[in-house]
Amino acid sequence: MIDLVFTICSSYLIEIMSVLLVVGLVFRFASYRSSKKVDAYFASFTTELEKILSVDGNKNSEVDVEDVEGFMSDILEQVLDKLPTRHVRRGTSKKMKKLSSVMGTNNIVTLRDYVKGDKSFLNSIKSEMGAFKSKFPPNYTNLTNRILERDEEWTKLMGVFPIGPISRLIDVLPTVFVVMGIFGTFIGISMALPAIAQMDFQNLDSAGGLLTKFVMSVTYAMKTSIAGILFSLIMTFLNTLAPVNGLRKKTFKMVSNCFELLWLSIHGEQSMERRINDILPVLLKEVKKIRTLSTKKINESSVKKAKGA
Repeated sequence: MIDLVFTICSSYLIEIMSVLLVVGLVFRFASYRSSKKVDAYFASFTTELEKILSVDGNKNSEVDVEDVEGFMSDILEQVLDKLPTRHVRRGTSKKMKKLSSVMGTNNIVTLRDYVKGDKSFLNSIKSEMGAFKSKFPPNYTNLTNRILERDEEWTKLMGVFPIGPISRLIDVLPTVFVVMGIFGTFIGISMALPAIAQMDFQNLDSAGGLLTKFVMSVTYAMKTSIAGILFSLIMTFLNTLAPVNGLRKKTFKMVSNCFELLWLSIHGEQSMERRINDILPVLLKEVKKIRTLSTKKINESSVKKAKGA
């Protein structure tokens, strides 16, 4: 089994790396394009939400919203009305444009879009109503992760492949190519060396064929390292130009900040955290006063004891 692997690697490793490079390029392009579309959608969502909250949000910032569910439903429906159609994420359909113009609406949503589209995202937000009702601010990172994990546009590439693991795998491909190249070189040399032992240096004419075979094997082995370095440079260059993980982190942070703004709009400036922050300086001052008085009394007691002695 090991000999078979060594034989394949010593003969076809460059071809294997070439196939892996093509697959990596295809997935890199597809994942970056998908991430750009998702980022455009969430950018539209967060922008519209921020506009609505700045105008129609909780105007009395000193009082908490009593009907959180009603407030959020109203805000999210306003955002949905302001958003472009679902095709920000799927590509604009001429048929859908024509139907929208005839019916005079920009919010035509098919059943497929209802399950996978922006309505699904809004429903995911509503499913986390408990976090927004809480007087204490939630962990926005965990909250955002739970909501986005329900969105297939965020989690899957072409609706099938998990985009997170794929993008991470593509990021490590440059290192994989270098390792494969070095691995192929050592295998090629190790497979070629036994030919030296078979040479009869007393008969150089018969040894010529074996020597030629040895040189060709070593040459191919060296080419695997060259190919590995070249493929690594290509993938590194493309990973730098199209950083999927960096783009996804930017989108994630943008959505997380949006949820934080929504929570603050519900609970106002006088949230429990804000009240605690306001009380803490006062408490610290009182503690300092008590500490000063205690120190003063201790010093006075020490002086009296010293005089008594």
